[in-house]
Amino acid sequence: MLVRDHEIVPLETERLILDEWRSSDWRDFRPIAQDPEVMRYITGGAPWNEEQIRNFVDRQVQLYAERGFCRWRLLERATGELIGFCGAGFWRDGLDPEIGWWLARRHWGRGLATEAAQCALRDVFERIGLERVVSVAMVGNAASRRVMEKLGLHPAGEFENQGIKLIRYEILHAEYCARAVFDV
Repeated sequence: MLVRDHEIVPLETERLILDEWRSSDWRDFRPIAQDPEVMRYITGGAPWNEEQIRNFVDRQVQLYAERGFCRWRLLERATGELIGFCGAGFWRDGLDPEIGWWLARRHWGRGLATEAAQCALRDVFERIGLERVVSVAMVGNAASRRVMEKLGLHPAGEFENQGIKLIRYEILHAEYCARAVFDV
């Protein structure tokens, strides 16, 4: 999302729009955050309650206002439908911004997470100028790990949180720039 003369312009890809959140968007996000399959690698399958969903959306609004980035509301370009989120936020109490994504189940397997994440990663490195971005996934989440690798992130170690084995990937700004030169 670029700010030009105080006008917010959404980030766009061929099939997606990454846009800022409004507090009322929690209702449209609810079916995604309450789908046990979507939540399988987030909470072990436990759906979020309405308070968790509202808090998530409100945190994104606040993060964008404070830092100029967030986990963007992800819209299907053709329909305008909210199909998930993608972008940088903060994982738990981590200091490094963490790029992440969730998609409604019917949109899985189409390369949309990679498409959105490439756009969001470019934004935080080129517009925001972050020095490092991390991504965290359950060790068994092969789909998210593939997206991380396609983005150029590399494994930075496994750890455990609340009894769950996780893996952290990372990429430095310089690594992103070097990769971007070869992707042209």
